[in-house]
Amino acid sequence: MVKTMLLVPVADNAGEVFGPEDFRELESRLLALGGGFSRQANVAGAWAYEGAVIRDESRQYLVALQGWREVAAWLDIVEWARVRFRQEAIYVEVAGIPEVLGPK
Repeated sequence: MVKTMLLVPVADNAGEVFGPEDFRELESRLLALGGGFSRQANVAGAWAYEGAVIRDESRQYLVALQGWREVAAWLDIVEWARVRFRQEAIYVEVAGIPEVLGPK
């Protein structure tokens, strides 16, 4: 199995909160791929960007893929989430290796 993790913010960069339908769609996609997921809410974070400190709250999703062949499909979901949740980049981990992914 390959453990993956994705952080999805609860609001966009302008502070607009995402609705439950956005998260239902994400969770539906994760279920279809991995058969299940674990979610942790209220994950607080901060990062430096152009001289300012940006703070946000995210949901953390853990998905155990059956094998490496599923990673490409998982990355497609990550890209969908980046666009749907209006992010310039999105934090992920695959098998413990962290990455911040921007546009393809």
